[in-house]
Amino acid sequence: MESARENLERYLEIEDILNRFFGLFDFCLKGCVLPELERNGNQPFAACCKDRYYKVYDLEHPSFDLLREKRESLYGTPEDVTDSSLISPCEYHTSTGCVLSTCKSPICLAFMCRKSIDALRDGYGIYTYDYLGFNYALEWILTGDMSLAEYEEFRQSCLDMIDTVETTSAVAG
Repeated sequence: MESARENLERYLEIEDILNRFFGLFDFCLKGCVLPELERNGNQPFAACCKDRYYKVYDLEHPSFDLLREKRESLYGTPEDVTDSSLISPCEYHTSTGCVLSTCKSPICLAFMCRKSIDALRDGYGIYTYDYLGFNYALEWILTGDMSLAEYEEFRQSCLDMIDTVETTSAVAG
C-alpha cells in the first residue's frame, strides 16, 4: 500500500491534468455561467455548487486529511474565506466562483452536469466521462485502493481526452 503522501501526489497530478482538460473543454463558462448571467441580469448564482461538498463527501482517511491540510494552507480554512458568497453554502464559493484552483475534493473536481457530458459526447465523441466513476477513481487514488497500473491507465485516459479535445478543436478551428 502506498503512503498517504504518495497518494496525495498522484491525486494532485490527476487534478492538474483534469484542470487542463476542463480548461480546454471550457463548457462551464460558455455553456452554463455566461448564459445564466445573461438570463438573470448578471446576478451571481451557485450553478453546481449547492452544498459544502468537502464536508459531505470527503472520507475519513489520512490522504484526505493531507488534502484538507494542503487546501487550508493555500486558501485558509473555510471560515477564513472573507468573500464567501451568500448564494452557495460552500465557503470556498465566492462572488466570482470557486476559489480553489487546486486541492478540490474529488466530488467537486469530478463533477460534470448532464448537459456538459452531452456536449462532451456530441462535440468531441468522448463517451468515457462518467462523473461518479471519476469521483470514485479520485477517491481510490487518495485512499490507495487504485493500483499503480490502474492509476497509469486512468491517467492516460485523462491525457487522451485532452488530446481528443485539442485535435477536434484544431480541426474545427
